[in-house]
Amino acid sequence: MLVVGVDGARGGWAVVVSDNGRLRLSKALTFAEIFETHGSFDIVAVDMPIGLTESYEPGGRACERAARKMLGRGRASSVFPSPARAVLEARTHKEACEISRGSMPGGKGISVQSFGILPKIKEVDLFLRKRPDLRDVVREVHPEVCFHEMAQVPMKFSKKKPGGKAERTHALRVHFPEIDAFVAPPRTERLPLDDVLDATAACWTAQRLAAGNGCSLIEPVLPDATGLKMTIWV
Repeated sequence: MLVVGVDGARGGWAVVVSDNGRLRLSKALTFAEIFETHGSFDIVAVDMPIGLTESYEPGGRACERAARKMLGRGRASSVFPSPARAVLEARTHKEACEISRGSMPGGKGISVQSFGILPKIKEVDLFLRKRPDLRDVVREVHPEVCFHEMAQVPMKFSKKKPGGKAERTHALRVHFPEIDAFVAPPRTERLPLDDVLDATAACWTAQRLAAGNGCSLIEPVLPDATGLKMTIWV
């Protein structure tokens, strides 16, 4: 079984590959590079929205609303509403908000955090539109949903805090006994620990999906206007 978990990072992507359970960490500058470097995978689980609405929707897509409900008040804020597809062409946060507001009556703007990941949303979107053969391989996940499923409870602390990093490492240790050595510095890829932990959690979900044990967070799963499925897998 060859699967990978991917998390957006500054200057590229944090990539955790599980080759029959053995973990490898790397950094890819582009999403396409993951496939160019490692070849074919059973599942690629990426923390990035896949499948976008044509206009603003309160609270984002159905899968994002379901994820917030699962995580509860403490971690729900980590799930950002995805932008409408037209917003991907915005060059500034102001322009993005104007496009979002104008996409439907009563539309609202997007957060600074959502605007910050627009280039990566667009990168994955363009990749999958060019590679329809990989649409069933590349699956959208959310690390906080992954950790919730892994531990059967939401994480208590922010992933940026020492307590948050400790509890996420503990949750992963049950499934990856080598996790302490895997995440220990020095990490030559210079990836932040929280990105490595998120990518490893995504890799765990990729293993579940490849084994036929994972599922969509919502049913039915509806496609967007380009045919991309709009859901979060767990």
